[in-house]
Parts: sequence; C-alpha cells; structure tokens
Amino acid sequence: MTSSHIRKFVITTLGVSSSVLLNLNTPGVTQALTTFSSLSTTTNLSTSTPLVQPKNNNLQWVYSVAERVIRANGLDDYPWRFQISDEYDPNAYADELNKIVIYKGLLDQIHGDDAALAFIISHELAHHTQRHFAQQEEAETNLKEKLLKEAKSEIVQEWRKSNTPLSPATKDVIKQRIIIQKKQEFERTMQALSRQHEFQADEIGYTYMVKAGYEIDAGLRVLNLFLRLPSDYTENSSHPPTQQRINALKQVMNKYLWFSLWIEGNERLKNNPQSLKLDISEDGVSLRINSRFVSR
Repeated sequence: MTSSHIRKFVITTLGVSSSVLLNLNTPGVTQALTTFSSLSTTTNLSTSTPLVQPKNNNLQWVYSVAERVIRANGLDDYPWRFQISDEYDPNAYADELNKIVIYKGLLDQIHGDDAALAFIISHELAHHTQRHFAQQEEAETNLKEKLLKEAKSEIVQEWRKSNTPLSPATKDVIKQRIIIQKKQEFERTMQALSRQHEFQADEIGYTYMVKAGYEIDAGLRVLNLFLRLPSDYTENSSHPPTQQRINALKQVMNKYLWFSLWIEGNERLKNNPQSLKLDISEDGVSLRINSRFVSR
C-alpha cells in the first residue's frame, strides 16, 4: 500500500515495511504459544512508578497486553493480527486490515512496561477502528479528481486571457505552473489529514489503554521517549511534531475522567472474562488473536 501516511507510529517516512519478519512456524514460537495461559496481566492505574514485568518472549508479551485491550474495549468481534519485525527500529504501524506490526527495537526500548506497550497497541488499533487508512484512500481519490478538474479549467482560462496567440512553449509553462500549484495543494491537504489522524489515534488510543486498566501516564512516557530521538520532522512530515502530540495528549488526559473509563472497561472484562484464543495467521508470519466467537 503506497499511501501509508497514517500508519507508522513514529517514523514519518511511511510505507509498507520491507523488513524480514519473525516466522512463527518455528519450534521456539510453537513452544511459546503453549505457555500463554500462564501469563500475568497485572496492571497499575496510579500515576506512580509503573509495574515493570520482564517477559520471556515478545509474542507472549504482545498477546497478553493486546488481548486485554481488545476485550476491554469491545473490539473482539473480529480477529486481529500482530506481527513482530526483526528490524531494530523504534517503530510500529497499522498495516492491512486489522493488522499491526511492531518492531523489535521498539519492544526493547519499552521492555517490561506493559502500559507503554498498551498505549502503542491502542494507538494502532485506533487507526484501524477510526478507518484512517480508508479515509486516506478516499480523500486522495476525491482530491485528485477535484484538483485535476480545477487544473484543466484554470489552464484553459489562462490561455484565453492572452490577446495574442500563445506559443506551445508558453502554453506548456502555464500548464506546468498550475499543475505544480495543484500538487502542492494536494500535499498540504493530505498532510493535514494525516496529522489529524495521528492526534485522533493518540486520543482514542489513550481511552483504549485506560479502559484496559493500564497506567494513565504511559502515553506521555512513550512520546517522551521519542522526543529524545534525533528529530526527522520537517514541514512536509506526515506526523505532527512530537512535542505537539505530548501537549495534545495532556489535554486529552484532562478531558477524560480516567476512573470512568476504567469502570467501563473493567465491566467489559468482568462480563467477558475468558481470554481470546490465538493461533498463527494464515499468512504464516503473524499472530492471530481470534474474535470472541472463536473463544466460546
């Protein structure tokens, strides 16, 4: 998928990952899958030091956190796929339908911090549930059609303004100038939409995380981690500056009563206490957390 402005959590040079991905069809992974039932899902809702629980296996860790977030938010009508990339970058992104890719480098940077992982997963879940990729595709198609019509009309109008016949070279200069203007307008509009999606994914992701019972400051902890990285932000970046996201997330935290969110999510968990089943996806490289219908 080429128009992936909204998918990556950190990196602004976006696109489908070409990394070598973890193959789940291995004895080590098979053994790990059999130990999920013994996982601890202890969480800490306070704003004090988070509970850090080292995990023996990244797949176990991702499953234990993702499964809880999915159930607590009623997102278990459909299966979700999770893929761990061997690339050592601090990155994660929403990819394809109900699929999330997380890089080992990012898992290493937050190792043992369940709440931080919950925020990252929740952010990417929000990209899916809010139809950001579909909105991006629809906006691109409609905007291209609109700008193309405008460009054709403006080119003809410019040509007709001249009192004397225009040479082919002059016509071409006018045409190229208008095309460049429309291209710039297209890029500005799509960039604004992409940044809007990032802010929305942070907000919705925050509510998902808190409903699952995770520490409310985890999102700030994740974004502050990225704030320490060398900035690749430019005026053309698809993501807003990290500091702007931090400021916006603080406003979100003031907007929602965390206890009300937690009550809502905890009620769902109590009504649906059975952990969602998992297996290997048909693609052979991703973990599939099945819907609640498979769990019955």
